[in-house]
Amino acid sequence: MEQSYQITEEDFPEYEVLSVRTKDAIGAMGKHIGTLYALARNRGFKPAGPLFTVYYEKPVDLTQVDYELFVPVEGPPEKLDELPDFGGDPCLKLRLKGSYKGFEDAYKALEAELARRGLEMSGPPREVYVRGPLLGFITLFPIMVTDIYFPIKVPKD
Repeated sequence: MEQSYQITEEDFPEYEVLSVRTKDAIGAMGKHIGTLYALARNRGFKPAGPLFTVYYEKPVDLTQVDYELFVPVEGPPEKLDELPDFGGDPCLKLRLKGSYKGFEDAYKALEAELARRGLEMSGPPREVYVRGPLLGFITLFPIMVTDIYFPIKVPKD
């Protein structure tokens, strides 16, 4: 059964972020998430938005993927000034509800939309985990919500 997706064009939200980049298994992501939240806590920051991931390569071999986990943070202004800003760039966005098993079709839909509009990507894709797995690991239920963003080059007039 072919799924219909709503794809919109919008800017990726702007955040001050902490991040951890790794080349590791997708299954090890939970370990890196724990490290990232501990880093935020140790530096005096509080999470200020949903966790998101940037994939620097297509996850073909799920045991070795180059990706970076980000957490938006808030805290004392003088500490926030030391952090990089992330976001604000134009993207195609698709909201996926349900299991991670739907990601392949969602990515194909975004790729088709890029081609249909004659657009090119300006950077790697991002996944924003709006609502994660139940209990942190049960991924089969339709409670999960992920926003997938493809950064795009904006045509110059």
